[in-house]
Amino acid sequence: MATTKKKQILKEKTRNVAIELWRFLIAVAIIGFHTGWIIARSCDGSLGYYMETSNWFFGSSEVLLVFTLTAGYFMVSHFKRRMADKEYASRSAGSRAWEYTWSRIKGLMPVLILGYVLGVLISTKFFYPDYNFQQVCTMIINSAWEFLGFHSVGLRSLGNEFFNLNGTLWFISAIIIVGYFLYWALCKNEDVTSGFVAPFLFIFLSGWWSFTDTRAAQTAWSTFGLQTTSTNGMGGSATSATAVIGFNNGLLFVMLGMLGGVLLYYLIQKVKEHKFTNGGKAALTILNIVASVLLLWYTIYPATWFNLERWTVSLLCIIVIGLTLLNVDGLTKALNNKVTNSLFKYLGSISLYIYMLHYPVAILVLRLLGQNTAETTYSFWLIFIPTVIITIVLSGVTKAIMDATILKKKEAK
Repeated sequence: MATTKKKQILKEKTRNVAIELWRFLIAVAIIGFHTGWIIARSCDGSLGYYMETSNWFFGSSEVLLVFTLTAGYFMVSHFKRRMADKEYASRSAGSRAWEYTWSRIKGLMPVLILGYVLGVLISTKFFYPDYNFQQVCTMIINSAWEFLGFHSVGLRSLGNEFFNLNGTLWFISAIIIVGYFLYWALCKNEDVTSGFVAPFLFIFLSGWWSFTDTRAAQTAWSTFGLQTTSTNGMGGSATSATAVIGFNNGLLFVMLGMLGGVLLYYLIQKVKEHKFTNGGKAALTILNIVASVLLLWYTIYPATWFNLERWTVSLLCIIVIGLTLLNVDGLTKALNNKVTNSLFKYLGSISLYIYMLHYPVAILVLRLLGQNTAETTYSFWLIFIPTVIITIVLSGVTKAIMDATILKKKEAK
C-alpha cells in the first residue's frame, strides 16, 4: 500500500516536458525564419552577400503564437498558486502586478541586454560598415528606450537601425508589458477577467487579426479599425506622419496569444475533471498527431500542399498546446517519458534564450563565412545549421550563469 502511494506521488511530480519540447522546436524554427527573411533580404548583393532562400521555415512567423499561449497559461498558473497565500491575496492589485512583472524583468533583463550588446558589436559592421565610433554611440543613445524593453510599444529609433541589430527582442518586451496588465486584471477581479474580458478581447482581436491579414511585427501599426499602407508585407508601417491613435501590431499579437493562454488555463482545469475512456484518449491522440504534423509542415513548408490560412494555423497552435498541457493523449504521454524527460526540460528552459540571442549570431555566421558572389550563392542550410549550434551553446552558457547568479538569488527569496 505504501509503495503504491509513493509511486502515485512520484507520478504526480513528473513534469510535463512535452510543452518544453514544443517551445524549443519553435525557437529553432524562428532562427530559420529570421535567417531566411530578414538577413537574406539584406543579402541582396549590395554588401557582397548572396543567399538562396527557397526553403527557410517561413511559417514559423505564425507559430510564434505557441510562446504567447504558454506565457498566458503559466501566468494564470502563477496567479492561482500565489492566491493560496492569504497575505498575498489581501494586497492591492497594482502591488501584486508590479511584483510579478519585476520578477519577469529580473529573469530576462540580463539576457535582453546581452542580446542588444551582441547586436551592437556584431551588426554595426555588417549592416552599417561605414559607421564610425561616434555614430554607433549616437545610435545606442537614441535607442535607449529599446534597451529598457519598450520595443513593442513603438519607442525605438525612427531610423529603424535597431531593427537590424536585434529587433526580434520586441517580442520579449511585449510579453512583459502585456503580462503586467493581464496580471493586474486578474488580481483586480479574476471572475470578470476570465469570464468576460479575456474571451471578449480574444474573439474581437482574432476576428480583426484574420480580417486584416495582419502580421506580428514591431514596425507594423494599427489604429482603431484602420492600418497604414503596407510597404513591407507586415500589415502597415508607422511613420512620423501617422497621427491617428493606435497600437503596435506586435503588442496586439502578443495580447491575443496571452488571452488565448488565459482561456486555455480555465478550459483545461475544467476538462481535467472529466474521466476519459480509452476511446476518448485514442481520439485525442489522433487529433494531436494530425494537428502536430500539420503545424510542423506549415512551419517548414508553409506554401506547399497544405496551403493553410493563418487563422487555421492559429487554431492548430491552440489545439496542440491545449492537448499538450492537458496531458491525457498518447502522444503527450509518449513525449513525457523518463529517458528524455531531463533533456526536454533543459531544452525548454533555454528556448527563450535561444530566441533572444539568435539574431546577432546569424549575422556573425554570415560575417565569418565572408562575402561571396551571385555565382557562389550561400545555401540557407550553410548559415542556418551553424547558427543553431552556436546559439544553443551560447544559450546554455547564459543559462548556467543565470542559474548560478540572478535566478539562484531569486529562488532563495
